[in-house]
Amino acid sequence: MVVRKTPKSEFRVVVSRDGPAPPGDEAPGDEPFVIEESVGYLVTRLARAFARELAGRLAAHGVSVGQWAVLMFLWARDGQSQGDLSRGVAIEDATMVRTIDRMERDGLVRRERNASDRRRINIFLTDRGRSLRDSLVPCTIASNEAATRTFTDAEKRQLGELLRQMIGSLESAPPTHGKGSDRVSDRVRAENIE
Repeated sequence: MVVRKTPKSEFRVVVSRDGPAPPGDEAPGDEPFVIEESVGYLVTRLARAFARELAGRLAAHGVSVGQWAVLMFLWARDGQSQGDLSRGVAIEDATMVRTIDRMERDGLVRRERNASDRRRINIFLTDRGRSLRDSLVPCTIASNEAATRTFTDAEKRQLGELLRQMIGSLESAPPTHGKGSDRVSDRVRAENIE
């Protein structure tokens, strides 16, 4: 049996500052990466908690969180293209196609070929999709209120401003290298040319 010694990492990772360091990972003076202080971790955890909370409210209406996001953008402007919806909802085109397939099956939307550009498909609300607005918007408001119930109005505004600032920073950052980064940067370049 060959025993390989794990090379010493330059990063210490801990769940919280109060928690113990992993055995054999004591590096006095080194500042650890604290998972519970990572903005990325916190935002991801918040997004999951929001999705669970909202999903519970939407389930009574037979709508998923993914469908709700598309409905919101169509309530704001009906007849958008699949590409416009993908960018607005911030999901991949293939995911949008599958979501719209389910929504069409559920009678929420219909597809229509664009009259001026036959290559484009526009998505329109059905009567059922339109009728859900007055039931689902209060679900969203209630979820937002549940998440911010201990915040002052000023804190809510500041949080919104900070989140928009972070989104802007990440969306305007140069593409990173790695799996899928070339495809994403090509799509971003193509969107900027249009």
